Amino acid sequence: MAVIIYPKTMNWTFMKQRPQQLMTQFGALGHQVYFENLAPLSPHLQEVEPGVHLFTDHQSFMSRTLPRLRKEQPVVVWTTWAKQRSRLTLFKPDAVIYDCCDEFPHWAKYEAKMVEASDHLVATAKSIKTRLELAYPDKPVTLIPNAADQSLFDLPPSARPSDLPEGPIVAYIGAWAYWVDHALFEQIARTYPGVNFVSIGAPYGDIPSYTELPNVHVLGEKPHSVLKQYFPHIDVAIIPFLYHPITLATNPVKAYEYLATGVRVLSTALPECIHMEPHVTTATTHDDFTAKLGHMLATPDSEANRNARTQYARQNRWQERGIAGDEVISEVLRKKSLL
Repeated sequence: MAVIIYPKTMNWTFMKQRPQQLMTQFGALGHQVYFENLAPLSPHLQEVEPGVHLFTDHQSFMSRTLPRLRKEQPVVVWTTWAKQRSRLTLFKPDAVIYDCCDEFPHWAKYEAKMVEASDHLVATAKSIKTRLELAYPDKPVTLIPNAADQSLFDLPPSARPSDLPEGPIVAYIGAWAYWVDHALFEQIARTYPGVNFVSIGAPYGDIPSYTELPNVHVLGEKPHSVLKQYFPHIDVAIIPFLYHPITLATNPVKAYEYLATGVRVLSTALPECIHMEPHVTTATTHDDFTAKLGHMLATPDSEANRNARTQYARQNRWQERGIAGDEVISEVLRKKSLL
């Protein structure tokens, strides 16, 4: 076992994403996990999951907690942000694992130094893994995709949320950001005026308001636990992404989460979603997407297809990803004779 530190990049409660999911699994496997939260400042540790502690007072953690932990177990920094390279030395870790989970262009300039400081690289998508292997042939790289949250399986029937309109629902759940193809979203909403198109997620950047389309409902961000009330009422879940360096290298968490609930999924033809066919239907153009959505809305779903989707998701849970990450940690520590 190890002490695993996740340096600050976000608040624990800010959308339940890959870092929170993996750290939860590492804690469940017996590691001592310390997640550096952004706020509020407190000298106290807060255990949010078994074995997972939040800290915000960096100085207190460094002077009081970490010296004691270091005597007991090796210290591993697991980070998903290349810009954290400048802070790694503060923790004086025994090992560093860089989890490259996004291809944001403005992060690229920080990558080389982070990779140089890392003992092992992790990639969420096959394209990222291939790029890292070609760019840094001397560094070991392991593919650990995103996954489904166990809590989304076998959802019980629930009352329709008050802000969810009546009638057929096509839903997008996730960041309402610039990588969403808003022209496509507008096209499908105009093509099917009798269907309600719902967005649930935090807004980012300059995005359309859709106020002129009465069948578009932008509900904003919801806590992860509350999302469970919406899934049973969704007819088709969509991933309407632009073709962009970010999206072409993404392994969408939302695809696994959609599938865990059994709902039908339609996505732009992203490489990682194509690998999920036939459980995820992909479309190449706006017209292709619009036509396939119409077919899905007009065709009743089957229990067999729902079961196949949830079974695929069950084979791709965060528990499995945590085990894969644990194997990476063990390999790194063995190579350093720390295990």
